[in-house]
Amino acid sequence: MLKTSLLTLVLVAAALPVRADYIGLKSGGEIRGELLSDPKKPARGAEVSIRTLSGATVTVVRDEVDGIVRRRLILEDYETRRRAVPDSALGHWELAEWCRSNALSQERLVHLRLVVEFDPEHVAAHRGLGHVMRQGKWTSIDEMLASRGFVKHKGKRVLPQELELTLQDQRIGEAEKSWLKRIKLWQGWLVSDRGDRRTKAATSLRAIHDPHAVPALVRSFRDAPVEEHRLLYIEILSKIEGERPVFPMVVQSLVDESKGVRETAISGVRRKDPARAMVAYFKALKNRHNLIVNRAAEALGQIGDDAAIAPLIDALVTRHEHQTLVEDSNPLASTEANDNRTGIVIPAGVEPSTDAERLSSEMPVEGEDTDLDDERIPVIYEKDHQNESVLVALNLLTRQNFSYDSQAWRQWYNARINAARTK
Repeated sequence: MLKTSLLTLVLVAAALPVRADYIGLKSGGEIRGELLSDPKKPARGAEVSIRTLSGATVTVVRDEVDGIVRRRLILEDYETRRRAVPDSALGHWELAEWCRSNALSQERLVHLRLVVEFDPEHVAAHRGLGHVMRQGKWTSIDEMLASRGFVKHKGKRVLPQELELTLQDQRIGEAEKSWLKRIKLWQGWLVSDRGDRRTKAATSLRAIHDPHAVPALVRSFRDAPVEEHRLLYIEILSKIEGERPVFPMVVQSLVDESKGVRETAISGVRRKDPARAMVAYFKALKNRHNLIVNRAAEALGQIGDDAAIAPLIDALVTRHEHQTLVEDSNPLASTEANDNRTGIVIPAGVEPSTDAERLSSEMPVEGEDTDLDDERIPVIYEKDHQNESVLVALNLLTRQNFSYDSQAWRQWYNARINAARTK
């Protein structure tokens, strides 16, 4: 008999809805259970079906429905408990604990607040609300931080100065996005078949003076395929006030394939903020690409600041990696001329390239037909470079010439520094 009763309870429980939705009726009543039809924007006059807590299915005409709410079954249990809870500190505390064990965090806060209304010294309830004891009184963290000058912004507590910086960054971001849209439009007009649009685009771009436009200009014109457009880009940057245009012009002076664009960029840097640009050029003197090292030296020579002398001396001779194809010797053999770790012979006469195109030409081309019997393999090797542009820049700055003798240059430079100190 006991087994039969248990089986009956299981079957009844299985038949009950797993949700606690309810339909509010215009007549004032409500039906609770699990919705069986989609309540999202049903057509007027359509029916809404719900399986009640007893397992029966009830269908209601949509015109009779005042509102529909979908929620989990645990919330139905909560509603039942909430209506029966004793209105006391203990009653609300017990219900708050039940909410905590059932992951109903928002409902728990409601009852914790009621607990401290009945019992202002209820320590556990205060801690559950995140309150702290300050000067003998319970207070929320928000109230405590507010008394110290903090404000709340998007769920975080920050100082007013931090908030102002955050809002300023947001305004800058919005301004930059606005510029990107306009500059992209004008960039498209520059290649239009209509002469009036090309003229309008050039005029609008030349009228830009807002530093917030710099990121959009960089994205649109740094790698523009037409040299004339890159020259226009440098012209615009050189007229924008502040430090933001400086680094983009430095980059263009180092990487642009056109000598005319590079020289125009250097001229723009010289007119704006050469001291700030020199820091970037000093870093470029240590670049792994020899071509960049020499272009940085050219720029420093044109800027003409003596502060560049020491970094240029350090960059007079630099070592760089190169890659070439060589025949694979017996990997088990090694000679004094070989790297004992690889057994690869670097053939006599192989010279590292200082030109990016020649360096890339030494690399195998992907997809290229190759002789299956060709046993050449790529090898990376290092070699020192005497940087002619660095030497030219040193000659311009010092009116001295010790060729590529770095030690002689350093001795001369140290003597010059010591002489200046004794004056």
